[in-house]
Amino acid sequence: MKMKRAVLLGIVCLVLGAGSLAGMDWGFSAGANILTLRQKDVQDMYGAGFPVGVRAWSGWKNWRISVGLEYLSERGQALPLSGGSEEFPLRLRVTSIPIVLYYQIGIKDVFLAAGGGASFAWYEETWEDLDIVVKGQKWGPILSFLAGYHLSQRLSVFGETRYEPIPTGKSSLLVPEVKLGGLKIGAGVMFYF
Repeated sequence: MKMKRAVLLGIVCLVLGAGSLAGMDWGFSAGANILTLRQKDVQDMYGAGFPVGVRAWSGWKNWRISVGLEYLSERGQALPLSGGSEEFPLRLRVTSIPIVLYYQIGIKDVFLAAGGGASFAWYEETWEDLDIVVKGQKWGPILSFLAGYHLSQRLSVFGETRYEPIPTGKSSLLVPEVKLGGLKIGAGVMFYF
């Protein structure tokens, strides 16, 4: 049910914006990130992550809104709390729908944007040798900074720094509230209509 609400919210934002404002820009982007500066215990188990994603863009004047779909799949190791040598293989999958509103400025072919929004994420952690699965879904905040260069009227490249903590609302023996996200640094390509 929450997935349907998140998708519906994203579609409504894009459609209402397009129907009510003249001179809309439309586009799509694809990119990849490196996920760093995570919560220490998550970082120790999984290291850096490499999410990939696509986004639909719309906007008017200096305002842009993006709605995306992002996926992260990674393997890790959990160590026993007693300090033994036994390792437990883990697999983490996170799918999220980020919705971000940006304010953008441009200087010739260069553009800079800052924005904030929210992301709805589904996560599943599997302890492969123990048949333990922890999963859930949760809303979380996003703060994003983007810089890009227009290669042509219909094509741009961009770099992005985004903070997305992906809170789970769950705790573990070591951490009072587990956050699967962190700082994302990435790049991508935008196509405009």
